[in-house]
Amino acid sequence: MASVTINGTIKLVGKTQQISEKFSKRELVITEQTGNYPEHIPIEFVQDKTGMLDNYAPGDQVTVTAYVGGREWTGKDNVTKHFLSLKGDRIEKTGTTASAAPRSGGNPAPPPPTMADIPAADGEDDLPF
Repeated sequence: MASVTINGTIKLVGKTQQISEKFSKRELVITEQTGNYPEHIPIEFVQDKTGMLDNYAPGDQVTVTAYVGGREWTGKDNVTKHFLSLKGDRIEKTGTTASAAPRSGGNPAPPPPTMADIPAADGEDDLPF
């Protein structure tokens, strides 16, 4: 099964729906802004994965990994239709970087030096040669 990764902002976290005694699902809608118009992408989390959405809310920046599924259906009129679905597998918040995370000592990493950190030359150098 193919998988995709989607980065965006949560628009909607649906409630868990108990479809049958053995099947539950929960919908997540991600707004993705890379094109000219926003794309609102529904992703379905099923069974034990529905609980993964408990700590997420609209407005959160996330990365979602989902499996792409497709199915075929033929109606009473003998017209065959094809459907596409995204089944959520992983979700994590984004917007923070590893360099912004505190080190084990509790202090954030210092920024790298810039040209402004180099002392100005006063005409004499202190090199011994």
